[in-house]
Amino acid sequence: MSVRRSIIVLSVVSLMLPAVFFAVRANYPQRASSPTENLQLYTVSRGDLETTVSAIGQIEPEQIADLSFRSTGRLLELNVALGDVVMQGQVLASLANEAQQLAVERAQLSLELAQLQKDQLLAGPDAAQIAAAEASVMSAQGAANAAANAISDADIQAAQLAYDAALQALTDAQTARSTAPGGQPQASYDLLDAQVGEASFNAEIARLQLEQLQNGSSPQVGAAYAQVDQAQAALDQLLAGPTDAQIAQADAQIAQAQVSLERAQRQLEQTQLTAPFDGIVTAIYVERGAMTAPGMPVITLIDTEPFHLSVQVDEIDIGEIAEAMSARIRIDAIPDLELQGTLDRIALVPQNINGIVNYDVEVMIMDSDSRVRTGMTAEAAFVTGFAADVLIVPSQYIRLDRAGQRAFVNLLLPDNTLQETEVQLGMQGRDVSEITAGLREGDVIAVDLSGDSFSMFGS
Repeated sequence: MSVRRSIIVLSVVSLMLPAVFFAVRANYPQRASSPTENLQLYTVSRGDLETTVSAIGQIEPEQIADLSFRSTGRLLELNVALGDVVMQGQVLASLANEAQQLAVERAQLSLELAQLQKDQLLAGPDAAQIAAAEASVMSAQGAANAAANAISDADIQAAQLAYDAALQALTDAQTARSTAPGGQPQASYDLLDAQVGEASFNAEIARLQLEQLQNGSSPQVGAAYAQVDQAQAALDQLLAGPTDAQIAQADAQIAQAQVSLERAQRQLEQTQLTAPFDGIVTAIYVERGAMTAPGMPVITLIDTEPFHLSVQVDEIDIGEIAEAMSARIRIDAIPDLELQGTLDRIALVPQNINGIVNYDVEVMIMDSDSRVRTGMTAEAAFVTGFAADVLIVPSQYIRLDRAGQRAFVNLLLPDNTLQETEVQLGMQGRDVSEITAGLREGDVIAVDLSGDSFSMFGS
């Protein structure tokens, strides 16, 4: 519930008093003797005036969280105690996680290796690698030359004889097929045809082998020269640098290693309970060695920097306050403490309880004090108006007419008689009001303690 208030600070040479009521009373002389013995007097003076809307609520933390693990396991480490101040990201507790830690280390090494391989690829070959490739080319060329020089005249002569023999075998097979008498079973003719085909194949093979030797080549020589081509291609590629395909492959290996590392880290994180924000440990529910499960609270953490005050403001007063408005905060349990705050949020939807309509309001507490605790009752005073060095009169000396359009005071004249005088009101509060016309500084006004002269303010 909210309360409208006003505060006056009188500019008095001899004394400055903080409380409105006492500041007003300081201007009262002793009760006058007859004929003013039933009057209470006040000397009109100047001062600073502010009006406020006050509301009472409770101190609450900025954030509160019940922390739990995302996996089932046995609590291995508990790194905090009640009341400990922790930082965001700090590991508060851990489950048994040797396997998960090893998986992270392996994944990290794999990622570093993939990155190293790409770096080496982009850096190009060093002198040792180039020398090794050139040596491979020279070695292959030497082997090919040796294979080519290994063919002799005797090898060619032997190949010629083998070819001649294969041709003779083909001629004999063809003659046998062409002179075969008729009337024999078909299988006999098929056999003769097969013999002709085999002899023809063998003759062709012998011819090719003879040509290879005559041309200075053989299967061994061809293979040797293929090795030369392969070694030369490897050297050319080494000198040309990596291809786009090789770079893309290296990038893919890095990406795959990164995904593996992130997966391993997530699995490890599921075994660790970390602070989601800076705060204070207010509860611990599990002991070392106990089993935990997802959703099972382990630690409660609150964020007290800053605290905020949650209050409810009456619908009548809600229009007088606005977000970012400053507020003074006093805590019942710490009467000597006054904190500064800022109105942070006004609820869009009111609370209607038994016909009483209030709006939830949150006030950010800007100061800090180690004595402040969550749950303490506090009052916020929102400054809704301020006037400096104005004529001020306690509201109890003012009479309003029924329509509320005119205001009057009892002015004490020099002959100790009272004159009802109309005044113009400026800023109005519950305790004091500003006078804009009708009185001067130093005028003395009165109120009849018996209540016979006129009604009190607001009636």
